[in-house]
Formats: sequence, structure tokens, C-alpha cells
Amino acid sequence: MVLPNPICTPGSLQCQVLLSDLFDRAIRLSHYIHSLSTEIFEDFDQQYSQGRQLLGSVLSSCHTSSLNTPEDKEQTLQLQHNELLSLVHKLLRSWNQPLQHLAMEAPDHMARKLKEAEEHTKVLQGGIERISGRMLTDLDDFYSPWLGPIDAAVPQRESYMFAIYHLLHCFRRDSNKIDNYMKILRCRMIHANNC
Repeated sequence: MVLPNPICTPGSLQCQVLLSDLFDRAIRLSHYIHSLSTEIFEDFDQQYSQGRQLLGSVLSSCHTSSLNTPEDKEQTLQLQHNELLSLVHKLLRSWNQPLQHLAMEAPDHMARKLKEAEEHTKVLQGGIERISGRMLTDLDDFYSPWLGPIDAAVPQRESYMFAIYHLLHCFRRDSNKIDNYMKILRCRMIHANNC
């Protein structure tokens, strides 16, 4: 007689996903989000910059600049795992509103990709919360708020397209940070720093 597969109920110890599997899923998702953000940024840059060097005029101040992120890999490695996980969570939460806005306001051919990035970012945020729960790490509710459609970091005289360009540049930068931080966390927590 073959017994049916057990039905997993929330909190069931028999159905818990391994922490390594949670990290693997989060890494795949963070890498995909970064690839998608790069693709969106490059598409926008190619179509709308028309050879102008807009990146040179992008202000260094993104709406997430108020978050104290490490300057380089050495500083990143100095952070404790709970600080790094909390930083990833803060960065993700800081992009909820801007991505929603971009998905509604960007040119049609990019809106679908931006909506996908928005959805994947929320899924990754949930994954980070699940990892945090498994690691018994508290996540700080603070995140860097976005100030609205035209970010305060962009002077009023600049075009609306520049504001979108600026947000896409910042999203690509932050998604790269998230991806790198997740890889460092997995290396520490799953592979005992043997990466």
C-alpha cells in the first residue's frame, strides 16, 4: 500500500525548506533582478540618451543614499550577518514605491519588465523575511523613503526622462549591491566562509 504524500501545513517541521535552499532561491532571484535592472537601464539609455552622456550627469545621490551601505567588499565583509541581512531588506523595501511608479510611468515597452522587477523584488523581500526568521534575526522596519515621482535629488529643471533615467540607474546600482550582499551571506552562513 502506498501512502499519499503528506500535506504540508504552515510551520510543519516535516516540510521545512533547508536554509541553503532558501539562500539558493534568494540568490537566483537577486541575480535575475539585477540582470533585469541592467537590461531595463541599458534599453532606456540606448533609446533615450541619443549618444548624450547622461550617466556623467547622474547625481550620486539616490533615494537610498541615506542607508549606510559599505563602500567596498572589505567594508561589506566587516558587517555581521544580521546587519547585512537587514541592509538587504532595507534596500528592497526602499524600492517598493519607486518600482511601482516606474512600472506605471515608463514607456510601454519597458513597463512590462518594470512590473516584473517590482513583483520579483517583493518576492525576494518575502524570502529575506523567511531567511531572517530561520536565522532568528530581527529585521529593522526602517527603510529609505522615496520622495515622489521627481526625486528630490533631481533638480526641477531637468526633464522627466532624466528623472526616470536617474531612478533606473539607482535601481541597477542597488540591485547589484543586493545581489552581492546575498552572495556574501550565503558564503558565510551556508559554506562557513569557504567560497
